[in-house]
Amino acid sequence: MPADVNIWILGGTGFAAGLLGSMLGVGGGVIIFPVLTLALGLPIQYAIGSSLISIVINACTATSVYIRCHMTNLQLGLLLSCALVPGAVAGAFLAASLSSPILTIIFGLLMVYVAYLMMPKRQRRFTPVQVEEAGAMPEKEHASHAWLDACYYDPAINQETAYQVHRPAVGLAAGFFAGMISSLLGIGGGIINVPVMNRLMKVPLKATIATSALLLSFTTMTGSVIYIFNGYVVPYIVAPLIICVFLGARLGAALAHRSHSALLMWIFAFFLAVTAVLMILKALNILG
Repeated sequence: MPADVNIWILGGTGFAAGLLGSMLGVGGGVIIFPVLTLALGLPIQYAIGSSLISIVINACTATSVYIRCHMTNLQLGLLLSCALVPGAVAGAFLAASLSSPILTIIFGLLMVYVAYLMMPKRQRRFTPVQVEEAGAMPEKEHASHAWLDACYYDPAINQETAYQVHRPAVGLAAGFFAGMISSLLGIGGGIINVPVMNRLMKVPLKATIATSALLLSFTTMTGSVIYIFNGYVVPYIVAPLIICVFLGARLGAALAHRSHSALLMWIFAFFLAVTAVLMILKALNILG
């Protein structure tokens, strides 16, 4: 394992990952992991372990800000963590039995999918009545999980936003998979949590991002313990990462409720797509 890692690359990567990860609720592992493997040439298990530790700092920092803003759905987060944590344990043990090229290809393909999700889509315009009707569920169907409903104050529109949570069973199933992805690839699982909660469970984007940060805290802590136990976490790599991740996460979480720039989403999607191609080419020995 190389000992001459560039501290400036680590610091810059950590800050960017903390900033974007906390703003989008994805943890930042999609930035940290490819930089550690492609730019610094770290073995994949060390890159995953370092990424998970960094995401713990990112997620905990962002969560503390979101909870103070009352954006986090604590009930939903605790429910989904019941599936996420076992998934994280399974993924950490599964990673030890898979070869590096397989993990790299899985990561690359997943990033292509995430890049597609990150692209801003043209939104249909609905009247307030149509929005309310689309978000409502039959009372009998909703009664069993009405305790998951929540509300939060949105300063961007200066009003309270209330919402119902749909399909909690789908969220639990996806949560187990997200936990596996978190430990298997060192990316936190937020790339699964965010689209599932927002698109399938009908949780508003801001509440989704805040709740995803809480979930990332649980999953990455679980996976990190296993990677630390196996000796894949090195202090001189992790230290500059987590310091800069903390700074970036504080700024990103503070800006999240104000900044939803389509340009930012396009840049992030482009970065993911390019990195995915490079990772896949590297795994296939086309790129050295």
